[in-house]
Amino acid sequence: MKRALYWFREDLRLLDNPALTAMVEQADEAIFAFVIPNSDQWSRSEDRMGLHRSRFMMESLMDLDRDLQERGNQLMLLHGNPAESIVKTAKQWECEAVFSQSCHTEEELQSTKDVAVLIPHHTVEGVTLIHPDDLPFSVEDLPEIFSRFRNKVEKRGLDIREELPIPHLPPPPAGVSRSPITLELPERLAGLPDNTMSFTGGAKDGWERLQHYFWGSQSLSEYKQTRNGMLGWDYSSKFSPWLAWGCMSARSIYYAIRRYEEDEGANDSTYWLIFELLWRDYFRFVSMQHGKQIWRATGLKEAPRNPVSHHPLQWKAWCTGNTRSAFVNANMHELRLTGFMSNRGRQNVASYAVHDLGLDWRACAAWFEHWLIDYDPCSNTGNWLYVSGIGNDPRPQRKFDVDWQAERYDPMGAFQSHWNRLGEVFPLDPNEVP
Repeated sequence: MKRALYWFREDLRLLDNPALTAMVEQADEAIFAFVIPNSDQWSRSEDRMGLHRSRFMMESLMDLDRDLQERGNQLMLLHGNPAESIVKTAKQWECEAVFSQSCHTEEELQSTKDVAVLIPHHTVEGVTLIHPDDLPFSVEDLPEIFSRFRNKVEKRGLDIREELPIPHLPPPPAGVSRSPITLELPERLAGLPDNTMSFTGGAKDGWERLQHYFWGSQSLSEYKQTRNGMLGWDYSSKFSPWLAWGCMSARSIYYAIRRYEEDEGANDSTYWLIFELLWRDYFRFVSMQHGKQIWRATGLKEAPRNPVSHHPLQWKAWCTGNTRSAFVNANMHELRLTGFMSNRGRQNVASYAVHDLGLDWRACAAWFEHWLIDYDPCSNTGNWLYVSGIGNDPRPQRKFDVDWQAERYDPMGAFQSHWNRLGEVFPLDPNEVP
């Protein structure tokens, strides 16, 4: 094949990228492209991608562009409808085919189909730790409960495909002009205190984080004991933003864990991080199994478990961190000011929204989509369904006592004091809540 276009989607990396490797093996020349659906990258709060996620995305794209330039190519940044932009660019440069990583949610699948109608489009699986073809059952027969899924895949032994090296990249076609990718922080984001800007996008920073968490601080050896922490940097791995954007692959992290175990020894904590990667896989496979059904008000069930309220005052109170619960409020301020929230926090604010305030889980999940830098459509939706009692949870209701949780996981109130104080200094205008 003389020329191909590689469409970066949820895989902003060169290392361990199966779709990229497949393209490189066939094309003599290549265009590398990424599409930003909305040309206004610094969206307002009612849009789907907020300030923090936009920043992390642009940093990741800049890092990817640098990696491509070091290897004689570059990243072409497109704006507009994803399928239309890819097809137009591919035809403009007379590409014979488009390659991309497989996606598994409704909108992304539709874009894949729209491209394939007009030009050959080859997709390759690469987002999960376990390749779908290597499961001990078909995706259609995925167990309804995570523990059964985990038992089946572990009973056979984790069969993880080898990590792929960075391939030798083909050059761009003659005539491709250089268009630098730059990052300009909007005033609202640049005005936040430095201690709320801990994450930087891109594979380089992702690997630096892993190096620190594993061999620098050796926090991995205590992960199972610290993972429910609330305040600080090393109580959890915090790999999720780089995983969500594909700056690092789940396989790369898995093999890094195995190397760490060889160096420092295996224990419950090193296993537990693999356990969390399996949860991520499970929610992805649930999306593949159920398709657009996961977006229904009733989720995977036939009827909703709780009455749904559309009371605007309760909704705004939850979004802005002005509920009766200081614990919930602190978590919501952290989300808004950093784009991140701990796993413990996510479970509590979700339970409070659905079970205490009676809010529509879909609206709440969309609020998370807007703010989270580690937004993953499958994990985000799967977790909201799980807590709402309409997903893959065998328990009829997973309601958290947020006051008890605060006493258990923030006994001195340090987390609540820190983020509620910052929430007062940097409040969210209720008029910005949709």
